[in-house]
Amino acid sequence: MARVLVAYASKEGHTEHIAHHVARKLEDLRQVTRLINLTSHEGEAGADDYDASIIAGSIHRGGFAAELMSFLMRHGPAIRTHPSAFLTVSLSAASHDADELAGLAEIADRFLFEAGWQPDFVEHVAGAVHDRQLKLIEKVVMHSVVRQHGEELDASGNTDFTDWRQVDRFVKDFSRKLS
Repeated sequence: MARVLVAYASKEGHTEHIAHHVARKLEDLRQVTRLINLTSHEGEAGADDYDASIIAGSIHRGGFAAELMSFLMRHGPAIRTHPSAFLTVSLSAASHDADELAGLAEIADRFLFEAGWQPDFVEHVAGAVHDRQLKLIEKVVMHSVVRQHGEELDASGNTDFTDWRQVDRFVKDFSRKLS
């Protein structure tokens, strides 16, 4: 049984939802987990005392939240000593366009290079559109992007593009590395 840290930065809440799902799945696989919400600046005491780490963040405007980099600067030396994974959350991960997927990988690679971190796994997870959490301009832009890709938006204002089976496969693969 491994102790796994799941730290995340979430702007609109979907990355948080994914991080909680990952933690539950790890617990189902008999791993002990701890969640840290970096956006709300939760306490990080003991963040270096884990057997493995999963760091999750959403991409907005071509980059990740500053809290992710700050966390990795403080805890990177410990994270680099054990199995780790980076979950990127973006609507682009739902795309079937090779150029868009390459752009997503480039953003993640640049971030990882700047952080000096080479995780064992990098998983790109499709995000969601939650209208209630968007300003009017953001909502118009997001809806336009989604429609350009031929996708439909849910009338409820909550459209989830996440492939939860993909997330579950990732968790199983990561957990196997801890055995």
